[in-house]
Amino acid sequence: MLIPKPEKIDIDFTDAKITGMAGSLFVARLANQLNLPDMLEKQIHLKKRNRGCDDKDSLLGLIHNFCAGNGKLSDMDTLRADKPAVSLLGLEDVRSSKRMGEYLTLFNANTVKALYSVARNLCLQIAPDVIKHFIEEKDYLPVFLDGTEIEVTGRHFEQADVGYSGNRQYWLHNIFIGHLWVSGRLNPGASDVCIGWKEQLENDVAPLIEQGVPVWARMDNAYYRKEVVEWFEQKQWDFSISVTNSNNCRPVLDCIEGLPDSAWTAIRSDKTEEAIFSYHQPAKWQREQTYVVTRRWHDGKQWLLEPKYCVILVSRSDLPLKELVKRHREKQGQENAQKGPLIDLDLHHPPCRKFHANQAFYACGQIAQILLRALQYRAIPKTERKHGIRPLIRKLVRSVGRLTCSGRKWTVHFVKTTVALDWLWEASERLDVERGSVST
Repeated sequence: MLIPKPEKIDIDFTDAKITGMAGSLFVARLANQLNLPDMLEKQIHLKKRNRGCDDKDSLLGLIHNFCAGNGKLSDMDTLRADKPAVSLLGLEDVRSSKRMGEYLTLFNANTVKALYSVARNLCLQIAPDVIKHFIEEKDYLPVFLDGTEIEVTGRHFEQADVGYSGNRQYWLHNIFIGHLWVSGRLNPGASDVCIGWKEQLENDVAPLIEQGVPVWARMDNAYYRKEVVEWFEQKQWDFSISVTNSNNCRPVLDCIEGLPDSAWTAIRSDKTEEAIFSYHQPAKWQREQTYVVTRRWHDGKQWLLEPKYCVILVSRSDLPLKELVKRHREKQGQENAQKGPLIDLDLHHPPCRKFHANQAFYACGQIAQILLRALQYRAIPKTERKHGIRPLIRKLVRSVGRLTCSGRKWTVHFVKTTVALDWLWEASERLDVERGSVST
């Protein structure tokens, strides 16, 4: 059927309850199944007066806004005006951007810890699905530790400071299991780049992983420390760490200096990259460590006059060199998983001047990422787990729908022209939404 192109389009307005966040219904349904509203109601007690938007709805409004990819406080005004979306989310009220900012300033160190506890409880419910998926896919569970700067503008941000990059910043330290954001801490500016790694591993990560699960943790040069290595050895978790500091690389490279070319093993089919094991005991470390050294003679198509070496500390030497290098370099994919929430949820810039308020803001961002990953594992086809959270936001959460009421029965009608109609249908079935409550 040919669709004619209209020569002239008039503008008019309708009273129909149409929303561009109709897919938020599924996020809200999943949040209820995971008991998120109850946890917030029990853990967070900031309001003194029993009027207006309560603690639970205040935080749920912010979290659901994040789930739609709206990471600015000004977006709260847009959600507040979208009455059909507010109804689909089951919220009695939504705070304006000004009131939300005032509410976040009520947070202190203890209530921020309570939010971390809520995120931890959510991870306990969804992490088993994520762990099972990665074990089936890779035969091991990838764990990634890293931090990133959160740049701030102006001098009135509490506890912000100039970091190693020369920017005024906060420091966000994260741990991921696969692509699930299981731990996040917003720290003062100019903090140690791996600040709090042990507390986060022991409190947020270790309880999620059963004894005997094959773990492979990937880290950058900041974690090349005796205490980090000893912790992973005690847990019997495998790991690999980039060694990029020239002072640390030199003794490792000295151990292989002068070896013949036959000692090297090609790790690429075109033989442009080779690898070899090296062994070295750093000063004050308890035992000798195993390293994989790679060398390349090419930079793209360009030959190099001198080979380029890379050093990786590894916990095992019983795997092929090619496999060890592959496992470590997959760290780059998890670095993208860390950038994903900041980009897709629009979390690059903290909104408040008070430090604890910004900590609460980023804790809610972590909860939103957990909800979206839970939606990916429990609402859409298994084949779609390769996606990041951006397609979930664009194709599912931001679906267009019309909310109607007939005979005291509410129905949301999704448009059939959406690109992810199969996702909507699958989500309605897997989240046990009554047929007729979701109409396509």
